[in-house]
Amino acid sequence: WNIAFCRSFGPDEVREWTEMREVVPLPLSQAPHSVSWSLSPSGEFSVSLAYQALCRLPVLQWLSPLWKAPMPLKIKIFVWQLLRDRLPSGTEVLKRQGPGNGLCPLCHVPEMGTHILFSCVAAQALWCFVCEALGPEWEALDLAEFLQVRATQVGRKRRLFWLIFAAMMWTLWTTHNKMVIEWVFPRRASDSFFKFLAFLQH
Repeated sequence: WNIAFCRSFGPDEVREWTEMREVVPLPLSQAPHSVSWSLSPSGEFSVSLAYQALCRLPVLQWLSPLWKAPMPLKIKIFVWQLLRDRLPSGTEVLKRQGPGNGLCPLCHVPEMGTHILFSCVAAQALWCFVCEALGPEWEALDLAEFLQVRATQVGRKRRLFWLIFAAMMWTLWTTHNKMVIEWVFPRRASDSFFKFLAFLQH
């Protein structure tokens, strides 16, 4: 391997690069090697061709109401990250060698996205209030179960579901972060529910 990089590597990167070379051996020959991008006839990378390739990917139709819902773009992106399990929870930050031990400071269990939004003590109060207001069908133990029951609706109910769902998830996420990062706790258990209602009114 004779590859030049734009910057020097740190100790961890050197180790990872060495391990990758051992796992992915390349056949050696006297002919010069070059990097080629398969989506371009010339082998050169093109932003426009990359965009066209992404546009050809199948669209999840059941997600289309999310993008059409009347809510800020940052909330839509947040929900999209949640559905792809890409939220910066404690366990995800730990995987990227970030600060912390990966545990929820409130519950002392692995802080995954589903824990923050469903089973954390900070989330349970809002779920109780929402179930009381909207009915027991809004009760769920995890994201997969919740979407299986609710996201399959059609028409106006489906659009309303995504708006309420996004408002709940955003309220739970921001409330949790306030508590575990800034150590700002709600004065009353109902505060998160009123925050949720305020979001729906915007």
